[in-house]
Amino acid sequence: MPRPLRIGAVLAVALAALSLLLPWQPLYDPWGWLVWGRELTRLELATADGLSWKPLPVLIDAPLSPVGDAAPKAWLFVARSGWLLAPLLAGWLAARLSGESAGRWRLVAAALAAGSVALTADSFTPSLRQFSGGLSEPLLVTLVLGAVVAALDGRRAAALWLAVMASLLRPECWPFLAVWAFHAVREEPRLRRQAIVAAIAIPAAWFVPDLVGAGDPLAGSETARGGPVEPLDGLDVLGRALAAPLAAAWVGVALFLAWRERREEDDRVLTVLLVGAVAWIALVAAMAVFGFAGLPRFLAPATAAVAIVGAVGVARAGSRAFGVGDPPVAGCSLVVAVTAVALLGAAAGIGFRAAELPGDLRDLERQSDLVAGLFDLAEGVETERLLTCGNHVRLANLLTPPTALAWKLDRPLSSVRTIAHPKYGVTLSTRPLPTGHLIAKSGRWRATQLPC
Repeated sequence: MPRPLRIGAVLAVALAALSLLLPWQPLYDPWGWLVWGRELTRLELATADGLSWKPLPVLIDAPLSPVGDAAPKAWLFVARSGWLLAPLLAGWLAARLSGESAGRWRLVAAALAAGSVALTADSFTPSLRQFSGGLSEPLLVTLVLGAVVAALDGRRAAALWLAVMASLLRPECWPFLAVWAFHAVREEPRLRRQAIVAAIAIPAAWFVPDLVGAGDPLAGSETARGGPVEPLDGLDVLGRALAAPLAAAWVGVALFLAWRERREEDDRVLTVLLVGAVAWIALVAAMAVFGFAGLPRFLAPATAAVAIVGAVGVARAGSRAFGVGDPPVAGCSLVVAVTAVALLGAAAGIGFRAAELPGDLRDLERQSDLVAGLFDLAEGVETERLLTCGNHVRLANLLTPPTALAWKLDRPLSSVRTIAHPKYGVTLSTRPLPTGHLIAKSGRWRATQLPC
């Protein structure tokens, strides 16, 4: 790994560690992974309730379970490191693939790619909330781009296992890994055993836990299709895929396609990235047709690939149009105009998306305050008393993840149910429930005993 990239990686990890001083809490899914990681260490895994199974976070959280209350922070450190490394790797790849002839425009490529990845448009889960809440998609981008970097450096074994880890985060990775591994093994036969191990381990990690913990190896798939988020249709997925990167990235993609050199190694790599991005988007759209959520963050690797290719296209066109690159392009004045528009659009896009961060910050602070207050209430009431009715407690605040309370109570996910208007059982809420008996109160939170 080149020295600048190593320094950037160290800084990213250091920033991730410093971010743990902020009072931000994990989101719904990370709390569930923490519960499952704890259950895995106790051989009590129960995956039938809550979210859909995802192997890698649980395999990371399981060895973190012995640290107790520090485990959520430890997961956040891993996830936030992935979030910070993703734009770093995108910028590095854009600068590298721009070519030496781009000169200082390689820095433009790096900035454009990094900015587009860091500020990916996502109206469902904004980028800052993915960072603060420890979601796995930024880590997925880091693993995918890390595999690309390793493959370009000729480290095929490292690329293979980075891709395997990515495949333990999203099933969309599987066909891409299979195609790459097939060609890698042909060029480097000694990888055959590792590829066979990966081919066995990936489906085992996805299906065996659900078979053991839910009695059905496809339970996670059914949960993903029946989740609380209304699934997008295929056209919605395509529309959000177009909106996810900066608009300037798509201008850069057009510029790259106009002047790509098929015989150049860098251009072949960029073409593969672009084709892979299109295929990934099509795959997520097709899955949405069959009832899967198709959320914008599921497109994250494709968005990063488009950002890289687009950044290279802008940098190369700019270097040639402004007399840095060689050879100059025909219609130079038009290229100058298009490049200038792309750069101004990129600056405006980054500024517009950055302007949304304060609002996102207020939202995540409210959600984190709710979780912290819920934990304070739970500490003041015996768990057995909360679970007196049917061995589960009801949560009447829809903004607070029930998975967080399951973690706090050291209970399975099935022990907490979210019900907007409960009529029975012990209920935790941020509003008074006049028909019940108040058990405890802490800040905005109340524990109320309703009839069993």
